[in-house]
Amino acid sequence: MQFRGVWRDYQARVLAEMDDHLVNGRLHIVAAPGAGKTILGLEIIRRLGRRTVVFAPTVAIRDQWAERVGSMFLDAPPSAEDLSHHLTAPRALTLVTYQALDAFRRSDDIDSLVQDLNAAGPITLVLDEAHHLRREWWTSIKQLAASLADVRIVALTATPPYDASFAEWTRYESLCGPIDLEVGIPELVRNGDLCPHQDHVILSAPTTDALTLLDERRRAIWGLQRDLWSDEDLLDEIERHPWLRRPEDHVEAILEAPEMLSSALVLLVAAGRRPPPAALKLLGVSGRDLPNPSLLWLERFLDGVAGGHAGPFRLTDGRLKVLRDQLHRLGLIEGGRVRLRETRPIFQMMASNLAKLESVAEIARAEHGTLGSGLRMVVLSDHIRSSELPADAQAEFRPSKLGVIPIFEHLRRTGPAPDVMGVLTGTLVIIPRAALSRLCELAADQGIDRAAVRSFDLSACPGHVRVELSGVGGARLVRLVTTLFTSGSIQILVGTQSLLGEGWDAPALNSLVLASNTASFMLSNQMRGRAIRVEADNPAKVANIWHLATLEPPAKGVVAEVVDLVNWGHLRDEAPAGLSDGALLSRRFRAFEGISNGASTLIESGIGRLGLDFTQDLGLANDRAFAAAADRQDTARRWSESLGAGGGRARVRETAAPNYAPQRLAWSDTLRALVWSALSAGAFAISDVVQDLDGTEAAGALGMLVASAAALASLPGLAKAARLAWRNGSVEGSLEQVGMVVLLALVRAGLASEADGRDGRFEVKASLDGRRDIVLRGVSRSTERQVMQAIAEVLGPVQNARYILMRHSRLGWRTRTDYHPLPSALGARKDWAEGFAALWSARVGSSRLVYTRTPEGRRVLLRARAKSLAAGFQRSVDRRSAWL
Repeated sequence: MQFRGVWRDYQARVLAEMDDHLVNGRLHIVAAPGAGKTILGLEIIRRLGRRTVVFAPTVAIRDQWAERVGSMFLDAPPSAEDLSHHLTAPRALTLVTYQALDAFRRSDDIDSLVQDLNAAGPITLVLDEAHHLRREWWTSIKQLAASLADVRIVALTATPPYDASFAEWTRYESLCGPIDLEVGIPELVRNGDLCPHQDHVILSAPTTDALTLLDERRRAIWGLQRDLWSDEDLLDEIERHPWLRRPEDHVEAILEAPEMLSSALVLLVAAGRRPPPAALKLLGVSGRDLPNPSLLWLERFLDGVAGGHAGPFRLTDGRLKVLRDQLHRLGLIEGGRVRLRETRPIFQMMASNLAKLESVAEIARAEHGTLGSGLRMVVLSDHIRSSELPADAQAEFRPSKLGVIPIFEHLRRTGPAPDVMGVLTGTLVIIPRAALSRLCELAADQGIDRAAVRSFDLSACPGHVRVELSGVGGARLVRLVTTLFTSGSIQILVGTQSLLGEGWDAPALNSLVLASNTASFMLSNQMRGRAIRVEADNPAKVANIWHLATLEPPAKGVVAEVVDLVNWGHLRDEAPAGLSDGALLSRRFRAFEGISNGASTLIESGIGRLGLDFTQDLGLANDRAFAAAADRQDTARRWSESLGAGGGRARVRETAAPNYAPQRLAWSDTLRALVWSALSAGAFAISDVVQDLDGTEAAGALGMLVASAAALASLPGLAKAARLAWRNGSVEGSLEQVGMVVLLALVRAGLASEADGRDGRFEVKASLDGRRDIVLRGVSRSTERQVMQAIAEVLGPVQNARYILMRHSRLGWRTRTDYHPLPSALGARKDWAEGFAALWSARVGSSRLVYTRTPEGRRVLLRARAKSLAAGFQRSVDRRSAWL
């Protein structure tokens, strides 16, 4: 093997650094689609010089390895003596799927496989698209790797499972190793290996039927809440509950569900009752600190007392039965849980809203108007819905759900180019009748018998035919239709994200519509990756990626009262939660970085970069999106400017964006030291005056001596206070110090390297949504991720931390108490926690470390969590990525 091309600069960087990262026997590379991971993997295999088994998730991706090794590294295709596709007959290079290995494990034949591989000597395992290794396949690879005598593992992926649970990520990283090298989308755009692009969101309102259901549900909830507020017997029962009358006797139970006590208090206050003082005292809050009544708190109360998993806050059996019957009758219990805010049926109704069909058609008309015959659009959906195709051309078209066929038929009837449309899925392929002869020619060129191409008329679509390729794998038909799409015989292709979302390659694609409900990091990046590949014959290519969302319109009349009262709300910030199209978009946009729609040159993840206002008129928002999408030259220009702002050594970095910084801690220390200093100076001055009076010389001298001693004693505190004020004198300074405390504590605990502690430095930059992004430079990728996770825990809401930092400070005549949970990684050991607390006191401000697993500590934790749940300011930390 010998590479026949020229290495791109980032590929050369990976190859130059690979030996340093292979010390632990693992090489974990993350590179965006289009970075040439397969060619890079083959060169790594060549340099390691070992027999190699490459695992891939699909046969199509497996075959790409065979094609690349023949075209890019050898004079002729490899022979059967050198390359194998079977684990039972391994060769110098063996290319197989993960399913093949899993079959060995399930049949208990993996031991014989291990014996054969060990007999052949040192071996390399390449895990292509390693993000698939999260469950059964992970088990198979882990068992194989652990049984091999001398193995090195190379993991390649474009989309590591950042959104996986902590347990899943830990398993993934234990196999692949920490991420060693990462090549992001901005770097590939800068190098010309991906094209400039922009994401656009098109909004729609629910259909009339959906609005009727939503209105009925709102009215039901409003009636329920009104009944609860006026039910004196229920309110009396809540007031008599032991948690409210004798809360000190039930601290452990309350701590298991502190939101239940808070929600009961919120309900009482909303109904005009006074909250019991004993409960407020236990929580460490006053009545005015309680949250305002909202749908969130009503749901928590009802689920806690009447849901299928009702907790220890018990009502009488008679009251409980009446309440449950009422909730069932109103349809407010789903899966045994009370659901007032979001439910899966409503989410599915909104996500599959048929109004999105017209959104797709509007996008197609706009893009066709801009690009004309140069349009190459793909629309991806989750389901095919073959049964939705009408029986004949004159039949009324009334689809019931969103899917491939409903989108295709709506575009065929109302779209801009019905004669150049097609469908490509794993089980259904439709092409224009005019393209059938061209398909047959392409099949003949590939040695496929003309008789293998079978076509079937569609009575509902006279200008189209359904095609099959008998006796040949489905992958061959996909390649033929892809060629028709690339050449322009098909300009708009509707398909499923499962077929076209990973591995499919059509560089001509310049407009992608995601009519899919996926929000996962992996699938979102894979789908977008299809559109942003460069096209050799079109160096000026700019791609548009379109996202669809359905939002509830403002309520009117009586229903508006419940919306205002319980804060039903629309998407009002960058990170909505729960089941909704807005929440789905927010999660999806965390998965990739892009340029802003405004003047900013910052490239970062998150939907905030688009400058959307989901509360404005939908038509105006859509008009702005269409106008921005039409100006592709401006998109290219803004990419060029934004990439230049990144600097020569820029890369994608993980950031933390908190909405809170602990400045008051430093200022409290400063003010206290200044007060002592001022008092001692004042005492010195008074003593000086007294000394000059007749008969008081001795008292004055003694006073001056005491004041001088006090002044000297206050100097260390004043010096520390001055140092804290200098470091924490701004939001940026405060956040930098929090970051340094986290990093140094991890280094001292042995969880990060000494080099990371020596070279790491923090920057705080203004983000596109007004927050500050904390950026860490000079450390490894794994340390960066660990530090950002720890910062998110320290500055975020209190959950169930083992240790808490507690600080009391005066604010006028009131005492303010602030809490900071220690990161879980540092709370695992007492000495690590104490080291963190010492660093915090030295760099941020004096605080007391509290262990929350003692009786007193449990009370502190309860108050901290109650404060975290209180009304007003809510702490949050967004984890993002940015090109810096």
